[in-house]
Amino acid sequence: MASSSESGHAVNIAHLKLLAETCAGFGVKYNPSNGEITVVKLKLKWTTVNAAQTTLTTAVAASKEPINQRAILFEPIDKLITRSLNFLNSTTASSQVKKDAKGIADKIRAIGGTKKTTSAPDADGNIDVLTVSNSQQSYVQKAENYLKYCELIATITDYTPNEAELKAPAMKLLYQPMKDANDAIGIILAPVEQARIDRDHGLYDNFTGVIDLAKACKQYVKALFGATSAEAKLVTGIKFSPKKK
Repeated sequence: MASSSESGHAVNIAHLKLLAETCAGFGVKYNPSNGEITVVKLKLKWTTVNAAQTTLTTAVAASKEPINQRAILFEPIDKLITRSLNFLNSTTASSQVKKDAKGIADKIRAIGGTKKTTSAPDADGNIDVLTVSNSQQSYVQKAENYLKYCELIATITDYTPNEAELKAPAMKLLYQPMKDANDAIGIILAPVEQARIDRDHGLYDNFTGVIDLAKACKQYVKALFGATSAEAKLVTGIKFSPKKK
């Protein structure tokens, strides 16, 4: 489900079109000296930001399935690491090597820190909890720590489980698919982030963004018809939300 901040972007875009149409309804009386808030320019701005939003939505749609598949791939890792660590603790390996293994395992399982979850972007391009880049980085770090763990247990003489899935070579085989998924997602997520940046520039840049243009338009209508006029009430009733920090 879209967050309130993300759905607000779509509302701002829709309200820009409404504002432009409302000003067009004023006819030739609406004749601002500021060329950026003419009806033609407002409609052109709507076309631009609406196209940017469409590009973002398309990029998000393309990223959803690969992101979900990566999440499925990574999901069993925490339990597997815990099983492996429990086996190691059942052996006569040194307390220091057990401590080292636990330190790496805790990083993988986010024990001792804030465990962050990630999900695919919603329809507005929002990724819960983390930004796109941080979400990607958390998966990369998890995979690299997993590799460190596998390389460590491979050096421990007493680490000789009978369970096939806990053997060091079998566990290490899982690393490459995780790395491949991360590499692929990095490529897939880049256009999502760029599309969001382009959309946000169109909406929130100073002076040229939709929010500032809408403010200027409303001020002009107040100057044209009077602050308490019916016309002014029409445009001031069209709400725009600034970007949440």
